[in-house]
Amino acid sequence: MTHFPIVEYDQVTDAKVKEVYDEILSELGFGIIPNIFKTMAINPDILEANWKKFRSTMLQGDVPRILKEMVGVAISQANNSVYVLKVHLHGLSALGMSEEVLSTLVSNFDACPLTAREKAVIKFGLLVATNPLELNESHYQNLMDLGLDQSEIFEIVAAADMFSSINRYTDAISLEIDAF
Repeated sequence: MTHFPIVEYDQVTDAKVKEVYDEILSELGFGIIPNIFKTMAINPDILEANWKKFRSTMLQGDVPRILKEMVGVAISQANNSVYVLKVHLHGLSALGMSEEVLSTLVSNFDACPLTAREKAVIKFGLLVATNPLELNESHYQNLMDLGLDQSEIFEIVAAADMFSSINRYTDAISLEIDAF
């Protein structure tokens, strides 16, 4: 059972929460407000800050959203964070990812039909989130050799940081899976 209330849209009385919920509905692209944001409605400022971070990290930038979502899935699987893993696998499906890619992404990454560039980005993001002190110049150079620039690499680091935080938050509060 989730440790904070899941505040549904029709229960919102705070103007800032309603504004953030409306932005999520219009910008996220799934027609729902994920439970993670609904639990933050008890503190409108934190809800707003976390939505802005999610929006700028996942919905904006040069790295495709689908690739950042795959980084999040890899991190969530490594952290055994069930909520985030399931929600973002659903998100990848909704964004058009094939069942073949989805299933191999979590069951047999080496066999996953992704490009070398995509696999390198996912592995880098996973290392950022799980063992950042092991990163060295060769990890960054490998991504640059695959055509990524500093700004794109920064986006991957930011996505890995965000997913690490989301994993901790959702696990700490025992967040219930959204009804899709």
